[in-house]
Amino acid sequence: MTDHGRGRWQTVGWTLVAGGGLWLYLRTVGVDAVAAALGRLAPADAAVLVALGWVPILLWGGALYLVLRRLDAPTTLPASVGLFAASSFLNNVTPFGQAGGDPVSGALVARTEGVPFERGFAAVVSVGAANAVAVVALGVVAAGALLGTAAVDDALLVAVGAGGVTAAVLGVAAVAAWRRRDRVADRIGGALGGVLSRVGDAMPGVEPPGRDTVVERARGFVAALERVGDSRRRLGAVLAVGVAGHLAVATTLWLSLVALDAPISPARVLLVVPVARLAGASPTPGGTGSAEALLTGLLVAVGGVGAPVAAAAALVYRAVAFWLPTLGGGVITALLVVASEPYDSRR
Repeated sequence: MTDHGRGRWQTVGWTLVAGGGLWLYLRTVGVDAVAAALGRLAPADAAVLVALGWVPILLWGGALYLVLRRLDAPTTLPASVGLFAASSFLNNVTPFGQAGGDPVSGALVARTEGVPFERGFAAVVSVGAANAVAVVALGVVAAGALLGTAAVDDALLVAVGAGGVTAAVLGVAAVAAWRRRDRVADRIGGALGGVLSRVGDAMPGVEPPGRDTVVERARGFVAALERVGDSRRRLGAVLAVGVAGHLAVATTLWLSLVALDAPISPARVLLVVPVARLAGASPTPGGTGSAEALLTGLLVAVGGVGAPVAAAAALVYRAVAFWLPTLGGGVITALLVVASEPYDSRR
């Protein structure tokens, strides 16, 4: 079996695991109780939530547009929004979230915009990094606002502590890697080049790029990231758009709870959203199963929402902010692949 075929079957397998996990999660909470809670959702509220679920895609597509223009890609704002929707789809259907989807998304950006892979990859990673900084910043602001009030309980302290430790570890690792970016690029490029060489030896007819070529592309990736970061005004705009997108995400969750007659304070929602994003690193596509369970637990522990209503809100939120945009992104991905031609690195 080829690596492509094996990867496809692994995705199918993890999708089945996700479906099974989601069903077990609903059985644990109580299918009838969750269904009764979902019955409170009015059609008008559902329509508003569906529309709101696309707002982050539009905003983050604008951020991708700003980054691609900085990298001299001949893109347009509608094209960048479509590319971001496609990137979201790829991140959500591949295991381990962005870690699995970003390289594929970078290849799609390169193919569509006619730029080298390392430049398309850098654009996708830059927007993802800006969004990560934005959601952590919002979580810090929310934690500060809550800790400054009397409404502090053990569950809230645990959530703040877990989020703070995770953010600190990831931040330190990112800063350390960036300070040694040239050395990291050489080492990762060399290691990847060696792996590709062994794959080529084991697969007749396949000619992978040489080690030096892979290292050169890794250096090009770093150079593209440096170019994105050297314009403070543009980088500030990308971060501002990232913050706006996550505010829209948090608003979607908050309105989902309001529609189910279980409102909680916006500050607690802003704290829940970044911690719930940790489920995206699970092997299941888009964190399905684990994301719903983690979000339900956080709403119960931090928001004081009953388990059935919390589960219903998690399902509504995930449907409008994840599943429907993912479905739309899948259609856009197919259209982009059909309409574009592979980038020729010899041009």
